[in-house]
Amino acid sequence: MSSCKGFALTELIVVIAIIGTLAAIATINFGSWQKKYAIEAQVKEMLVDLTDARLLSIQTKKEHRVILNPTSMVFRRYSSEGDANGTQVFSKTFKYPIQKFTSGALSAFSNTAIDMDTRGYTSDLMTIAVGVGMGGNPAYNCLGVHWARVNIGRINGNNCDFQ
Repeated sequence: MSSCKGFALTELIVVIAIIGTLAAIATINFGSWQKKYAIEAQVKEMLVDLTDARLLSIQTKKEHRVILNPTSMVFRRYSSEGDANGTQVFSKTFKYPIQKFTSGALSAFSNTAIDMDTRGYTSDLMTIAVGVGMGGNPAYNCLGVHWARVNIGRINGNNCDFQ
């Protein structure tokens, strides 16, 4: 009988394999969680920005326009009806692409405008999908632009279920 105490090589290999497997699973889940929260953060940020543009229209009594592209949006202020170009207020780029969502179909944005009058109303009604197909299973990944408000929701089949 040996008086040496310790671990056998096979025991060490089994423990290292189990730790490696658990680390791999945790890394995969962490990446998925990261995407989920990044998409949700982008939706929230877009909600705040669109609401801010609407409020700026009301406060300044000037028309505002939000121009949407797949990876960016630009905010412009118009001082009068004759002001064709307007003044750029600010612009943002997106980490995850945005798309139009209509009756279950996605289509790309290309200089698509949302015009807000001096009362903050718009006639440009649309649903904006954020990061669809990118994974992560976010709690909300769409925005509904209505004539007087903007809602967030989650795409469920052919609809954006607003919260």
